[in-house]
Amino acid sequence: MRRAAPMTPEERRRDIIEATLPLLLEQGPELSTREIAQAAGVAEGTIFRAFETKSDLIHATIHAALRPDAAIARLAGLPATQSLTERVAAVLEVLGDELHRTRSLFAHFARGQDGPPVPPAGDHHRRPWPNRGDNKSLMMSAVSDALEPYADVLAVPVPVAARVLAAVSFAGLAITDGETPSPPGELADVVLHGIAKGDS
Repeated sequence: MRRAAPMTPEERRRDIIEATLPLLLEQGPELSTREIAQAAGVAEGTIFRAFETKSDLIHATIHAALRPDAAIARLAGLPATQSLTERVAAVLEVLGDELHRTRSLFAHFARGQDGPPVPPAGDHHRRPWPNRGDNKSLMMSAVSDALEPYADVLAVPVPVAARVLAAVSFAGLAITDGETPSPPGELADVVLHGIAKGDS
């Protein structure tokens, strides 16, 4: 029987990060590398061959967790047969879910402190928080791609429409804090047809 190929360093880092995230959300940054190693199914020394310090691992985990990869994949997989209203509702749903997810993650990471643990000095750690601007750009590009097939029936350029949907999602999360948010289909109708009936 052939043996499985050994993991590459990047695959090992990915597996350790995936094992760290649930522990980090549950315990905060005070979790031990022994617990991480047990969850990842590796020796504790393996962690320090993949990451210089525990702080390096924690920040790599935060960066990975906050990347919008799953939301981008959802947008890319939306059915091509959707009407414009269905597409806008679907995009708003993905945006709302991603905003809620990242908000929850930041709340977990910042629990009991002003932010995640301050990273060690060095050029490879310039910000204590992940660069949210990069993630926003990735999401806006994915939203624009999702709207591009409908460009001919939009009254504004696709990038403008994408920004409007992002603003509606963000505003919806802010003004419904603690309340049940409006359904994506209802928000889609407002975006596409306004808040007035007929020609009122």
